Formats: sequence, structure tokens, C-alpha cells
Amino acid sequence: MSSRKRNELLDLIKEVRWFIAHAVLFNQRLAERLGINATDYQVLGLLDLRGACTPGDLAHLTGLTTGGVTVALDRLEKAGYIKRKRNPNDRRSLLVRAAPSRIHRLLALYKSIVNDMDGVFSAYDETGRATILDFFSRMNGPSKAGAESTSGHKGVPPRLVGVYGGRKRSGSGRHSR
Repeated sequence: MSSRKRNELLDLIKEVRWFIAHAVLFNQRLAERLGINATDYQVLGLLDLRGACTPGDLAHLTGLTTGGVTVALDRLEKAGYIKRKRNPNDRRSLLVRAAPSRIHRLLALYKSIVNDMDGVFSAYDETGRATILDFFSRMNGPSKAGAESTSGHKGVPPRLVGVYGGRKRSGSGRHSR
């Protein structure tokens, strides 16, 4: 890789890291406004993005243990954010879905971000917008499916493993140092 291309890549990684940091902090503030914790908020967000799925699917998407997902779902159900129902394809499991009335409240909180993104996105021509969409689709592809990266990081796009030091998970589900 040429030094110019490497510097461009490093600049891109830095900007993506800034974007992620701002998104995490923004979402944490939204979780607080909704009266739930940040992990539960992310589980709720995944249910909104993905639609109904099993607790096992959520565990695979998030990298949480199935017990951790159950605890998060219990809290979300108690707060009225999700509904559980029997899985018609497997009577041994449940399907979890976000409660539509509560999702409307959640989406309303994103209005300022949507407006800001529209302003930035509109500055690009059709080719530029297609490139941006392609970039994010490629980066998110494996994590959308809950795919595990080659280094064992569930829910993290393989291309981003190592961006933050590449810490692997120990058997306890905590990050090792």
C-alpha cells in the first residue's frame, strides 16, 4: 500500500472512530431519556432494525450471553418496549419484537440526527451518495447477520476488529486486557 493510500486509510479510520464515539454517546443520552440502560437500548435498536427474532439471534448479534440477553429482555418487557410471543416455527423458542408504539417514541428522538444527516448527504451527488451507502453496507454486512469475525469478535464487522486494539473476549464474556 502506498504511503498516500495508507494515510488516507488512517484518516478514514480516525473519522469513523469519531463518528462511532459520537453515536455511542448520543445513543447513551437517548437511553437515559427513555429510562433504560445503554445495553438495553442497543438491543431495542437491533430489534427495530432487524425485526422480530429469537433471544438466541440477539445473543449472536450482540455478543452477549443468552443469560445476558434474557436479563435485558426482561427489563425491556417490564418497561413496555418489547413483546414476546411463541415462535410459530419452533414451539421451544420465543420471538421478540419491539412494541410499535414505543418505537415511534424512539424514532422521534432521532429527528435532529436525521435532519443533520440529510443536510450532509444532500451535499453529495448521486454517485457520491451511492458510494457512501456502499461503504457502510460493506462495513456492516457481517455484523448485520451476527457473523463472528475471524478473530472471535461477535457482532463486530471483521474489518473493524483491531481498530481499538483487537481485544479478544475471554470465556466470561468480559474483555481481557
